[in-house]
Amino acid sequence: MSRQQHYFQQVIQTPSMQFEFTLGQTKLNQDEAKALLAATEGSKTITIDILNHIDPKLVDSKKLFSLSVERKNPQLATLAARFAIEGVEVTKRRRQYSEVQRISDIKPSRQIGQASDAIAELNQMQSMKSLGASMILASLAKGQKRTLRQVAVSTVNELAFKGEVSADSACFRGFMKDGDDNYKPVDKRPGIDRSECFHTSPVYTSLREGLSLLMEWGMVKTTKSVDFGSKDGRDEGNLKLLRRTVYNVELTELGIKAAEQWADINKFISHRWSQRVRTRYTYAAA
Repeated sequence: MSRQQHYFQQVIQTPSMQFEFTLGQTKLNQDEAKALLAATEGSKTITIDILNHIDPKLVDSKKLFSLSVERKNPQLATLAARFAIEGVEVTKRRRQYSEVQRISDIKPSRQIGQASDAIAELNQMQSMKSLGASMILASLAKGQKRTLRQVAVSTVNELAFKGEVSADSACFRGFMKDGDDNYKPVDKRPGIDRSECFHTSPVYTSLREGLSLLMEWGMVKTTKSVDFGSKDGRDEGNLKLLRRTVYNVELTELGIKAAEQWADINKFISHRWSQRVRTRYTYAAA
């Protein structure tokens, strides 16, 4: 048995975790994946970046040691000591949702019975997706059609106008004030770090996650269209030749009912953003 085959056998026998294998968009069973790997010449080492599959907060010696005591796991304690002594360098990366799943590929997968059920579930969730879903519901409650960018801009400016979140809230990352003191998205351009742009911002990330959830629940629908010109409306020169595919989002009847019945939805949004203080890196799944 080769080292690659031995490694693979150990991985798929891990009792507490399920592994799925794909070849592009084609799902493979374990035997098929093993056969392909065994037939591959070249490197016999497979590297899995655990950071992609764990809570990034665990990469902290103090938190990891506390968890080792709680779970009575000496291996975690050893790892915590190693982190403390050697240090650990990780690249904090944001999940790029567009690379994982296109909006057009999301299909309803679990129909929510009643609007109240959706409200209850979103209130119980602590993830960014519940925050994004609530922003979409609040922004489109009257039957509007908007892009996620438009939802983001209106929500951020409403939060700023009401003064219910502090200036260091993560909701303002990826935005900058214009001459009229309104917040507008920061787009990638020379001199601007990508991590500070709108499409890597906590607001946009949460909206993408929230849209996926609401589409799976059958509470929103999207319409694809093509826009010409720049995102900020400047159409001079070559900018007017730009062509972009955008998705307009609107609520279904169930989505509108949820927005109408959720009486304190705006308070929910402002409270959640008040809890998220702006840092240089904000994890999508936090």
